[in-house]
Amino acid sequence: MFYVPKNSVHKTVSRRKFLELGGGTAAALGIGSMTVGLGTVITRTPVSAASSEDAKWRQYEGTKLVFMSENTPPSFAIRDNIKAFYDQTGIEVEIITDGLPIVQQKVGIDLRGGNSDFALSYVQDKPIGAPFADFYADLTPLLGDETLPQDPEGYGRDAWFENFLDVCGVYYDRDRLIALPYDSAVACTFYRQDLYEKYSKQFEAEYGYRLEYTKDSTWQNVLDFATFFKKLREAGEDVPYGYAQHNGNFTWTTQLDIQRMQFANGRWIDFDIDDKLGSREPGPCNWGDEQSVLIMEKFKALGDVSHPDNLANGTLELNTVYQSGQIAMQVQYHEFAASVENAETSVAAGGKTAYAPCPKGAPEWIVNGGDAVNGTNCGIGGIGINGNASEDVKRAAYIFAIWATSKNTQFDVLKGVGGTPTRKSVMDIPEVQKARTRPTEMPNALTFDAVYDFGIKDPHFVLGPKIPEANEYHNIVAAESQNCLAGRTTPQEACATIKQQIDNLNGV
Repeated sequence: MFYVPKNSVHKTVSRRKFLELGGGTAAALGIGSMTVGLGTVITRTPVSAASSEDAKWRQYEGTKLVFMSENTPPSFAIRDNIKAFYDQTGIEVEIITDGLPIVQQKVGIDLRGGNSDFALSYVQDKPIGAPFADFYADLTPLLGDETLPQDPEGYGRDAWFENFLDVCGVYYDRDRLIALPYDSAVACTFYRQDLYEKYSKQFEAEYGYRLEYTKDSTWQNVLDFATFFKKLREAGEDVPYGYAQHNGNFTWTTQLDIQRMQFANGRWIDFDIDDKLGSREPGPCNWGDEQSVLIMEKFKALGDVSHPDNLANGTLELNTVYQSGQIAMQVQYHEFAASVENAETSVAAGGKTAYAPCPKGAPEWIVNGGDAVNGTNCGIGGIGINGNASEDVKRAAYIFAIWATSKNTQFDVLKGVGGTPTRKSVMDIPEVQKARTRPTEMPNALTFDAVYDFGIKDPHFVLGPKIPEANEYHNIVAAESQNCLAGRTTPQEACATIKQQIDNLNGV
């Protein structure tokens, strides 16, 4: 489906010679000449700073690039709309999508192996950015290059939603920028407003306050809600369970679940480091202290009254459980609103679901003297350029990266398949402002009050830890949390084991 020049180098040289020429990397050649990588074709027409904008966009006409991305809505939408980019630039981009763990493995092998089969890749902040940051190209020199097209809104922190550029683009120091915010999945609360209203008086009679959820609802309230619904079920009522967690085999989301609760109660974080910048040498972790043990106890208590498949539900499974009407509440990523509002697949559609910030910390659960906040975390997917690629491939890839993160493209993604914008200016579009209230043709916009206006802002926002061994860290936290939930260890034992393993991991 993609255009390939008839005189590509790989068709005129042996494979041995091709690999001698650089394999996955492409060298800069003169006007009208080209070279290839395993998936890349590069053609260049030099331009100058005084060249027309059209010439700058088309200077790599005839080029082909490969973009490896997670199977999230923006990539599907951009793939469907890729002709618009080709028409503007003459550059073909093959978009390959897969689950995040697979993307992580393929991209990691490519980057660390010195190859550039994937000129562009998805940079999810902790699973991909933290371990592979040094292998991506620094975008800083390209941002101000007058021989390249540039986004009229620029790339400063104010162009994106709060914290987004730091989350996916900056690792360990602020001298390099390796990705531009491409899409986002920010946690917020989905709850069945119809059920909360129906059972409010019954709940109030037992707990002494209304069954309602607001931005001031605490994790203690969530525990009460879940306990109430479970008791109703056990008494024979035809009601869903009250809550469920992310405890499937996608370990990152298990870590995010317990991180939200830990941070909400006293702004506890794993290491005493800059949470947004991360650290290559984070030092001893805070697991095992009194605050972490208390919250692990509460995490276990909430798990005990959650949906019975609690240990099996990953991100997608949990959302399916919610859509099928088996739970009344989930803390989920806001990009799932589009599927929840699909009346053909979801019993929670049609105005039954309300969206609100993540639960707030409970003052009685805080022993470290910190604040009670609405602990909110996320995955901000950036788009980055392979550092092993030639300068021309990097420049051509940059043209795609700025197109993919532009206001118009992000609006098309939101409108088309339910994307999640990263540029602030998308919010100024009248159609988007209107879509934030029902009835709406952009269901994800129903979450924007909870996410963009509240949760992503400090002091509620928590990111880290960005550490080189982030993936090993996720596995440790998930495995020991799940052991605790399953009753194989106590909260004290779980937190002590997490500390021991993470400190060993970091050479402490």
